[in-house]
Amino acid sequence: MKPVDELLQAARATLTTSSPTPTGELVPENVTPIENQARQAVRRVFATLKTAFPAWYEKHYGDAKAEQMARRVWLTVLKDFGDDAINRGLHRMVQECKFPPAPSDFVDLCKRVDDLPTTAQAWDEALAGRYTHKAVKIAAEATSTFDLRTAKPTDKALYQRFERNYAIVMRRAQTGQPLEGRIAKGISHDSMRPREQIQLEHSRQEADRIVDVLDIPKDPKACRAMLLAKMGIRRETNV
Repeated sequence: MKPVDELLQAARATLTTSSPTPTGELVPENVTPIENQARQAVRRVFATLKTAFPAWYEKHYGDAKAEQMARRVWLTVLKDFGDDAINRGLHRMVQECKFPPAPSDFVDLCKRVDDLPTTAQAWDEALAGRYTHKAVKIAAEATSTFDLRTAKPTDKALYQRFERNYAIVMRRAQTGQPLEGRIAKGISHDSMRPREQIQLEHSRQEADRIVDVLDIPKDPKACRAMLLAKMGIRRETNV
């Protein structure tokens, strides 16, 4: 088998030299950007299949109607995937598959993010405040880093909040979408948290707001210098 990069380059060359609108597809101006992105993904997949498995492709998709029907199936399963996920799938398909994968199997290749921690590992990292992947950091911030810093590993309610947020961010990573973005609060966001924990968080937020309004330095040395200046106390610095 040819090297992965060589096969993928050949597939891209096929795309640039073939008709931009395959049989049965709408022209670009008649579809939304998301639909057009999905159609481009399908074209890349079919070009790679044709390049990597030419005999199989001719046998199964050599007929125009068979190819058209197959494209519709692939379009359905790939419509939620971004370029990064498709790239992962194509590389793994060429590198790992002896036979062309079914659409569902190709989806599994796209969704596999090798360096993404498990939920249990991500939970430990979130509690410690040390992240090995950006997805963990984003999920921790959406959950509340303050709550995580003061929590115990056995805090079931907080774990459920983090688990939900991490699942959302993992889904973004697996489908090749941007990891950042607002995560809607769950129905049980505050109702499942201890009252004291909520009050403590709100108190800290209010204290931070007051400090910002009064323009009080947050650096201890700068704060001390400002206080001495307001009191008219002058301290000589030893040289």
